[in-house]
Amino acid sequence: MNASKMNRKPSMGDVAEAVGVSKTTISRYLHGEYAYMSSETKAKIEQVIRELGYRPNRMAQGLKATVSHMVGVSIADVGNPFSSLLIKGMQEECRARDVQLLVCDANNRPELECANIESLLDAQVDGLIVNTVGNNDAWLADFHGRKNRKPVVMLDRIMTPPTYDSVSSDNAGAVRSMLDHLASRGFDHVVFVTRPGDGISTRTTRRIAFEEYVGAHSMDGDVLVYDSDAHDLADRIKELLDAHGAEKVCLFANNEESMRDVLEATSAQTRERIGICAFADEQWAKYSGFGITCLDQNPVLMGRTAARKLFSRVYDGAKNPCSVDEIPTRLCVFASTQI
Repeated sequence: MNASKMNRKPSMGDVAEAVGVSKTTISRYLHGEYAYMSSETKAKIEQVIRELGYRPNRMAQGLKATVSHMVGVSIADVGNPFSSLLIKGMQEECRARDVQLLVCDANNRPELECANIESLLDAQVDGLIVNTVGNNDAWLADFHGRKNRKPVVMLDRIMTPPTYDSVSSDNAGAVRSMLDHLASRGFDHVVFVTRPGDGISTRTTRRIAFEEYVGAHSMDGDVLVYDSDAHDLADRIKELLDAHGAEKVCLFANNEESMRDVLEATSAQTRERIGICAFADEQWAKYSGFGITCLDQNPVLMGRTAARKLFSRVYDGAKNPCSVDEIPTRLCVFASTQI
């Protein structure tokens, strides 16, 4: 320990540095949370605490029992335009309640989502909103059983069965609404274009609803699953269009990212003779080329609803069982399905 550190009481940071772990790990140890801690790490922390004479600040720990008027959100991908509108909705509610919103980006990585949640807890947030990256249900379910966990609301992508209060779109109803519209426009074949959906509730729900609809109606359909880094999407779309050359075909993109990929993978000439639609924000879709028929999920309202549900638990004393709010989507028809 250097001279400056010798002139003051050892801190949690000093313990973490000496052990070679994060302050989050030390905090877990001090709160008796050993589930993700090896016996060797636990023993080393105990030893270093004794050697340094570290004594936790009980006054600071006592502050954990009071409200901080801060809530945290972990966003799957803050670079997604949909995500920015979710945050906008949350911020509106936070501002109305004089609550500070702390935002963390998980960059579509489950391990970062876990780290975000731990970091937000260390920041003494009163509750959490989680727009999960997917494939993280086991960790989130385990987190639900922790003694020190705070109220959580899942947003957009949710767990099934629901473990926490949740807010999502009416994904299945939206798919049916779009397919009803495409049927009314005389489309013979629809291709649902999506990135892999395993572990991501929105993609899975939409795909199942699509498959159920085409199975029960005269409309034919395919599901085209592609990786975000794949370079053969254009070829795969061309193969499908060639196979149905005599039919009226529409490409139905799962979200704005897939919509962008579809537009990049098709030529202007191709787009003139097929239909295109997507789950997308109306203002984005309306001014994309000739206007793309879309399902607007109203992400601002979704964010506001999630914040209100969290506040009811954290500040208003709600004790009712967890529930799922499904926000209706709005079908916005533009030129892309008017062929």
